[in-house]
Amino acid sequence: MTAAKSRVVIIFVACLLPSLLLPVLLAQDLYGGPGTREGNENRVRVIHVEGSHYEAGHQLGTQLKANLSRQVQAMKARSDWSEFRAEAEIFLQYSKKYVPEYVDEVQGAADAAGLELEDLFATICEEIGDPNYPRTKGCSDLVASDDVTKDGSVLVAHNNDTHASTQEHATIVHYRVDGEPEIVAVGYGGLGSSFGYNSAGLSLTGNQLDSNDMRPGVPRMLLVRKILSANTIVEAIEAAILQPRASNYNQVITDANGEAYSIEGSATDYEPLYAEDGYLVHTNHYTSPPMRHFEFNREWIASSVVRYNRGRRLLKGNLGKITVQTMMEALSDHVGHPRSICRHGTGVKTTLSVVIDLTTLTMYLAWGNPCEEEYVEYTLIARE
Repeated sequence: MTAAKSRVVIIFVACLLPSLLLPVLLAQDLYGGPGTREGNENRVRVIHVEGSHYEAGHQLGTQLKANLSRQVQAMKARSDWSEFRAEAEIFLQYSKKYVPEYVDEVQGAADAAGLELEDLFATICEEIGDPNYPRTKGCSDLVASDDVTKDGSVLVAHNNDTHASTQEHATIVHYRVDGEPEIVAVGYGGLGSSFGYNSAGLSLTGNQLDSNDMRPGVPRMLLVRKILSANTIVEAIEAAILQPRASNYNQVITDANGEAYSIEGSATDYEPLYAEDGYLVHTNHYTSPPMRHFEFNREWIASSVVRYNRGRRLLKGNLGKITVQTMMEALSDHVGHPRSICRHGTGVKTTLSVVIDLTTLTMYLAWGNPCEEEYVEYTLIARE
């Protein structure tokens, strides 16, 4: 195993998958253009938005106009665009009924970017489209509660594996939206978020799951936004299992009390997995027996199985001694290389790696493979 670089660069700011939206073949068109690195430093761009949902969306649209316009144009280049847009409008109607506040955010972004709501909304409906989509991503999650860490902190670790072309567009959004806790969400320069945490001491990470029961409904990217706005872990789980959902991820929800759940979900069912032994690991396949029949294709899960068992072994061997550095080293593990926890390749690779300390509300983020890049410390939410 190659250890993560241990030097931490500190950033203090006083006071989020998306994940791939289109098949890999469109990735260059979708995310092409200048990246968002600030000079030669290993820092991810931070955008601050505040106010009402519409106002926050408008600020996002203003600052991400080029990316959002590029995404819409890439979508319109699809040969099946008319059918795709028509189906996305059904998703939009569900969302207007069940999560209207987040439709307001998309509307604000669309107005600021000079786009039609229906066109921009289609970019967050990743349930629609290409059969190759399920094979374009992979992620690994490890959670250690205060029962098993060295200093009693609650640590959440996550590698985000997406197409290499998305990496340069990594963006942190710091939300201060009326009626919600402060949120730090990380994504790729669009409206979706891959992971994040909030001032209520809740984090959301998770994994792509390829279920066989996708349907029209609220897109799972809006479930992510709703989960991140929760004030309690109960509210977060309720958001994760919103009934009229189109599909789901495996949502790893953790709070600062050390409560951690992996919500293995599909469009029509879910299974909550609790961190009974003080730690939790999840990758990209269904592990609970009641959910296994939702697996789209069990021939695709070999890498996920290896990463899952490897992550469990790495944590189990360090119970009572786990630190931020332990988690960084686990995220840099290369068993099964190149499709390891730290994934390499010119196609899908680890494009972001994060350790969140929920006890201190601190995020350590590596921009790229953690075996090669330094983790940078971000303190965007001031502790009360």
